Amino acid sequence: MIAAERLGGAIDSIEVLSATPRSIVARCRSRQRSVVLKHFRRRDSARNASGFGYLRAKFGAKVLPGAAAVLAYDDEARVLIHEDLGVRSGQQYSAEDLVRWARSWPDLVVPATSPAAQEFRDSIGRSDPVSAAKGCPGALPSLGLARQAGITDDQLRKFLDPALSVMWCGDMNPANFAEDGDGTYRQMDGEGTGYCDPALLVVEARLGLPSAPDLGGPDIGPSAGQWDEVGDFLASCWSVTSEREDIARLVLTSILTELAPTRAGS
Repeated sequence: MIAAERLGGAIDSIEVLSATPRSIVARCRSRQRSVVLKHFRRRDSARNASGFGYLRAKFGAKVLPGAAAVLAYDDEARVLIHEDLGVRSGQQYSAEDLVRWARSWPDLVVPATSPAAQEFRDSIGRSDPVSAAKGCPGALPSLGLARQAGITDDQLRKFLDPALSVMWCGDMNPANFAEDGDGTYRQMDGEGTGYCDPALLVVEARLGLPSAPDLGGPDIGPSAGQWDEVGDFLASCWSVTSEREDIARLVLTSILTELAPTRAGS
């Protein structure tokens, strides 16, 4: 087994961290160390990068700042072995925790025109030439949902302008990030890695993380005013204009609307 090879011996215990229709994640331990194994269920995961999945996680880990390293992989089995960042399930977050994490986002992305981002886009294009031929290889997944909801090609073109875009993990779940002792963050889930206008992240903050799982309700998380301050901070970091925010809000709202029936049934 690939996990046992990375651990240098027999696996003593396996802890399932999550199981979804898309993937299974487990922590594998030996006496000396532990690794995190992620298996992707879709049989075409190693050649289809059109949505969230194996290829984006595999190549995103190579280019995103602070990403958990991929120690080994098996394309045929659709398995990634990551370093274990020690993240525990069921963690609770205070308003201060969430604000501090959201203000770290500019440190967890790279410009879409950077060599690292270009490497990601080239890797995606080589692994999935069918999707690449449709244009914008390495762009944020789920944008097809925005088209279905009526976002125009001109709006999407502006939203995906590489000169204004950043490459990021596509993940709004704080449980998939680990804070280091020096106050920086590591990220462990890159299956949604792609590039887009960072105005999307600004809007996510202003709306209080609508793409995130339930964080405990408004009485626990940051207030609307606190989220708006985070949005102002992020907008200043990326020089995001109100026009770009308006387009990002349309894109985000359309995606969330299209996904709402799926989320309700999950």
